[in-house]
Amino acid sequence: MPAKAILLVEDSSADAYLIQRAAEECGRNIELWTMADGPEALMFLSKEHPLTHVPTPALIIVDLRLPKMSGTQILTEIRQLPAYHATPIIILSRADKEKEEASCLQLGATAFVQKSSNFHLFFNSIKALVGRWLRSEGDRN
Repeated sequence: MPAKAILLVEDSSADAYLIQRAAEECGRNIELWTMADGPEALMFLSKEHPLTHVPTPALIIVDLRLPKMSGTQILTEIRQLPAYHATPIIILSRADKEKEEASCLQLGATAFVQKSSNFHLFFNSIKALVGRWLRSEGDRN
């Protein structure tokens, strides 16, 4: 079974590491690609040189607060790419969910997940969202 790719757009190396570990616990056939900012992520998704052979992600996770472009700007750009109209895009943020969620969903996010300062809550929320959006018959661990 081919690996399912996740594109993570996250500038915090600590959060990226935690998300990578959570994704690994969801199955061996998940491949996480991490980009630190919006321009890098858009190059990845457009498969621009030197990223011409990268996979098309089955799930995209974007931090709301990023350098160079905000998560909402990236979300808007991704939704304009025909190949990603139906791809689930999850927005992660430490920002107040009640304040940010509605606008993210309106711009095309599939879901909004608030980053918890509690390690176990954050880890388990990542596992749950990866499991939910990448579930298939062969992924039983």
